[in-house]
Amino acid sequence: MRTGRIRRRSFVAGAVGLTAATTSGLLSGCGPDEAVGASPESLAGPPVTPGPKLGGIPYPDGYVGPVARKLGPIVTEPTKFVVVVPQDLTVGDWVKNKFTTWLEQRTGITIEFRQIAGADEDVMIKVNAMIAAGDIPDAFMGVNFSKSQLYLYGAQNLFVDQTPYTDKYAPNLQQMWHDYPLAKKLSTSPDGNVYVYPSFNDCYHCRAGKSRTWINTRWLKQVGLAMPTTTDEFREVLQAFKKADPAGRGRTLPFVGYKEDGTNQVTVDKFVMNAFLYNPTSPWLVVDGGKVKAAYSQDGWREGLKYLRTLYAEGLLNRDAFSMTAEQLQRAGNNKDGPLLGVFQGNYWGSAMDVDVEDPAARWHDYEALPPLEGPDGFRVANWDHYTGFDPRLVITRKCRRPDLLVRWADFQLDLEVMMAAYAGPGSWSFAKRGDKAISGKQALFGISGTWAPDKTKDTWAQRNPNYRSGDFRLSERVDPTKPTFEKPLYEQTRDRYFPYRVPIEQQFPPVALEGDQAALDASLSLDLSGEVVQTMARFVTGKGDPADDGQWNDYLGRLDKIGLRPYLDIQQAAYESFQG
Repeated sequence: MRTGRIRRRSFVAGAVGLTAATTSGLLSGCGPDEAVGASPESLAGPPVTPGPKLGGIPYPDGYVGPVARKLGPIVTEPTKFVVVVPQDLTVGDWVKNKFTTWLEQRTGITIEFRQIAGADEDVMIKVNAMIAAGDIPDAFMGVNFSKSQLYLYGAQNLFVDQTPYTDKYAPNLQQMWHDYPLAKKLSTSPDGNVYVYPSFNDCYHCRAGKSRTWINTRWLKQVGLAMPTTTDEFREVLQAFKKADPAGRGRTLPFVGYKEDGTNQVTVDKFVMNAFLYNPTSPWLVVDGGKVKAAYSQDGWREGLKYLRTLYAEGLLNRDAFSMTAEQLQRAGNNKDGPLLGVFQGNYWGSAMDVDVEDPAARWHDYEALPPLEGPDGFRVANWDHYTGFDPRLVITRKCRRPDLLVRWADFQLDLEVMMAAYAGPGSWSFAKRGDKAISGKQALFGISGTWAPDKTKDTWAQRNPNYRSGDFRLSERVDPTKPTFEKPLYEQTRDRYFPYRVPIEQQFPPVALEGDQAALDASLSLDLSGEVVQTMARFVTGKGDPADDGQWNDYLGRLDKIGLRPYLDIQQAAYESFQG
């Protein structure tokens, strides 16, 4: 699953692009002789009903998720659509991709791909420019539009409300929404319209990924200590790591912080702060009794900073915790002379080191998930993302004359066999046999070589397309005892060490959609507030400032107010109340 951060300039460009486009002929890309919008027959066909299920497939007991059905072509006459997609190294050339050919043969629909190069935020800048110029395709696929952008462009009548089409022609999507009502809510804009055919990925371990942290258990045994459960015990472990210096020559890094790739965000606060208050990570918004607040202005945040400052002062947190890059972390994690890392934060082991699943002695086996710590006041919570999994996938524009066919094409991809072909590559997976065990411990449903999708360039669509990856589906992957992967221990350690302490959904700020003026102001304030939070955190933690000093703490709160924390929270409060309905 991919997510994209949009810089302020790219988001504002999108908002400005809306205005420019609507005043200069938004749909001028259709040509002078082309009609715009849905053709009369778009909703004239009979409803699509699910085909019969294929037999002989070993669904686990109680399985909820995508199923395999008998499928026929969508069209019998040559039909082509123009779709803009981001370039992807795994996909390769979309036109020559193996799954592209496979899907076209089965649906009868040809896609003329227009490919945009660059990172997600660069792709968005180019897409915004394309929209502003009126140079639009029939659809965008795999472009990470934010919920606010979907709402903005939909309200400007650029994106099609897919509701009448999904109601009639998308039985697989309707089943997904029945299984996961929250997925439909996340797909729906504040005006009640659905401007996107979504992808939903119920990734269990992803829910704890924002603050999941790893500890070297081999070192724990070496210093004779147990897994720490409190902030005091954590400090004791780090002190023992430093004193024993298992890396040798003073190279041991007891606790490591670093900067996230492509952002100005750091990892120092992600784990430790949850012993003092609920820390959802950037942009640090929480809900307290229905009121939206910023974690970084609360007393608990101040106490967490005091604790981190002591770790830094004792040499337990690396000197470059606010400047180390993800690449430098990898070099430390893969140090050829032996491990250097005691504790690090990361979604999984691969955040800091190579993961060789075929080598039972590989270094990653020495690291286990560190459960959330209990703070001095008895507080302990695990950051748990209840809303993860929703991604925009297919956005249909008003240029498209047959949105019904594109919706059917998207829904076709939610079939179990089709989805697996897109995910692992046609012919690169198989249904499990009766008796095969899955990650969940139940009957397995399918198996592939390696962990997750094999990196076969030009074979897969790298999850850039619509998917229905339910929790049962994900956990029904076959586990080969002779070739274990990291998926099973990642699931089990998340289940046992984070799920019991998960934050209630009522306290998590949901993914909201903002209107035009609010969106532009939000982008500006969020960026400035985030910069102040990270800079002040660095000053306080590294000893250049003191969070215990009332004057310095109040000065920090004053700077937040001057930037505009109050109007920023007012924007979020209004959006939250709209989301709640």
